[in-house]
Amino acid sequence: GQRVSLVRTNVAAMFRALLAATLGLAGLSHANSVALRHAQQHAPEEQLFTVALRASTGHAYVPVSHRNVRPSQRHVSLLERSAAFSHQQSRQASLQTALYRMRAQAQRVHALQYFGEVTIGSPPQTFTVIFDTGSGHLMVPSVKCDSAACAKHKRFQANQSSTAIPISWADEPLTRAEDDTDRDTMVVNFATGDAVGQYMRDKVCLGGLSGKFCAMADFVEMTEESDDPFKDAQWDGIVGLGQAVSDAADFNIFGVLSTNSTPSMKMPVFAVYLGRDIDGEAEITFGGVRKERMASALTWMPVYEEGYWQFQISDVLINGKSTNMCKKYGQRQCQGVLDTGSSLVMGPENDVALILKELSFERDTQISCTKDQKFPNLGFVIAGKTFEMEADDYMDRSQDGHDANMQSCWAHLMPVRDTGRGPIFVLGMPFLRAFYTAYDVKNKKIGIAKANHKASPTHSADVVVEPLMALQPDMEDSANKAAPAVNNKTHVA
Repeated sequence: GQRVSLVRTNVAAMFRALLAATLGLAGLSHANSVALRHAQQHAPEEQLFTVALRASTGHAYVPVSHRNVRPSQRHVSLLERSAAFSHQQSRQASLQTALYRMRAQAQRVHALQYFGEVTIGSPPQTFTVIFDTGSGHLMVPSVKCDSAACAKHKRFQANQSSTAIPISWADEPLTRAEDDTDRDTMVVNFATGDAVGQYMRDKVCLGGLSGKFCAMADFVEMTEESDDPFKDAQWDGIVGLGQAVSDAADFNIFGVLSTNSTPSMKMPVFAVYLGRDIDGEAEITFGGVRKERMASALTWMPVYEEGYWQFQISDVLINGKSTNMCKKYGQRQCQGVLDTGSSLVMGPENDVALILKELSFERDTQISCTKDQKFPNLGFVIAGKTFEMEADDYMDRSQDGHDANMQSCWAHLMPVRDTGRGPIFVLGMPFLRAFYTAYDVKNKKIGIAKANHKASPTHSADVVVEPLMALQPDMEDSANKAAPAVNNKTHVA
């Protein structure tokens, strides 16, 4: 029968708070390349594959929303896209709208991402991608895209892959498209721009050059991209690693690979490690966890509500003292979400205002402070255990523009309005630098451990590691003076 035309608002990318601005990428040194080959040669049949993540600041945004448009409602031009837009009035759509607003606002304030590589097709085509736990799709530019933004990036060439299959509908991810004009179109909204894409199916491999898990999976090839944020970005696309925010299970890239990959995964788990500073190491591991990156055992907790990597927080502590702020929310208590695309810690306006006040930030997230001023620890009680951040984890200092004994201090916390789903704390990069996090797709649970930032440069035999590159380009500091670029080349040279 003939399909009913509709525009659907789906759960896609989420709240984003990111830390500073453009992307950098550097190659592997000869010494590290040798180390990688050695690790690969000594890895067992069931492996952990670890992808090096490069840190990037600038116009490098992850998605804040997406929607699907059926052919009769598809608008060729990005400028006409709003004519087809309609929000569902459900509780889920209300949550999406609030979280999207949070992500966009945070990205405009403070942007930072970590990125690595993914390959698609047979033979493999390599793309530089952001790994994003707040969205649900793999998205890369298409060779069909003639936008100026696409021209500067690696583009997926379906006609060069023997395993590529065009897909017609988001809700029928295994159905081959027979007519290129009769297909679902995804419109993706970013904080400062948009993209349009169609669905494809092909061999997807996670793990970069050092080792790979591969399987047939669905993804989105972008056929249009706005100049901002894509044109000057040093990444090509995005790997969505959200818990259950994809259009269908076949679009959940890690979910597909965790059950059908070659070689088979040891565990249906990926894990994230971020260095304490932008110029430190960072990595994402597929197929298990790396104990040498942990300074404590993992504490596991169930996903509280499916969609995002969401869990329950029973209390927030300041220097070990309870704020009791979660009691007023009843059995639900406070809710937290781990988000690799957020460079800030965000939470309900009133709660964050109280936290900032207790942390000595009375009226703003930025204050003048003395050089030796001490700030309290900030803790979250999760699964009966306290995960405490020191001041250096949640704030930065700068002496630019001040006398010898004074500094600017600013907290990487942002108050946000109610999402319509109760109080939600988005624990972004400040939290993810302090703690090693693991994500179990099959068992729907999250693991958190204190991060070990003093790990040995050598790696266990069952792990394949790529060195991580980080770059913070030239920008202005808090005193509006030019600040030099920062990178971590010396860590991997």
